Amino acid sequence: MTEKKISLLEFENNPNIGIYLFINDKFCLIGKEISEEKKKEIENIIDVPIYKISILGTELIGIFLAGNNEKIFIPELLNEEYNKLKEITTEHNVEIITLNDKMNTYGNNLCVGDKEILVSKDYNNNFLKKLEKVSKLKIISIGNENFKATGALCQAIEGKYFVSQELDEKDFKPIIKKILGVGTINSGSNYISSGVIGNKNGLLIGSLSSTIEIQNLFDAFN
Repeated sequence: MTEKKISLLEFENNPNIGIYLFINDKFCLIGKEISEEKKKEIENIIDVPIYKISILGTELIGIFLAGNNEKIFIPELLNEEYNKLKEITTEHNVEIITLNDKMNTYGNNLCVGDKEILVSKDYNNNFLKKLEKVSKLKIISIGNENFKATGALCQAIEGKYFVSQELDEKDFKPIIKKILGVGTINSGSNYISSGVIGNKNGLLIGSLSSTIEIQNLFDAFN
């Protein structure tokens, strides 16, 4: 790993930046309402092309989409949204996989690594079997009674993970060597992916994050 650039970021005073973004090493997707100034700030850190889209008529890109450099998992989209996303992913050689489940906020409930997907324990076995089949990745259910939204509780960058301190170490046994850090974001929040997002080039961190939290993230992903 090369040392990453970092930037503290917020949107309209909201430090939960991850809910508005999808980023991998090939491209970035952001909500249509994000200003050109913010777009340029993001582009300077992550150094990949940025595209403005909507998902199910919302700006909440990071809540609905999950993926890595090879695959992106989506709910059923409006035709116009799907066609735009297909155009982007085709250009960057990324496969779109449409999933059908009532829990369709895949960004909140799936954390996609390079060899595995960390998933919420609230998904049923039928969904998990289908997910394993279409993704060709190992499926690992993670969470507890109080914290179930696995995609929100973990962040994967370059196939490694930073996870919430509320998750149990025993859950991560199969991938323990890939856990780079454990902690919080935005001054105590356990919803890691809403407060840090990035790729091989840089990290975007929620503006409410403390000095200790920022240092933990920087050390982990470097």
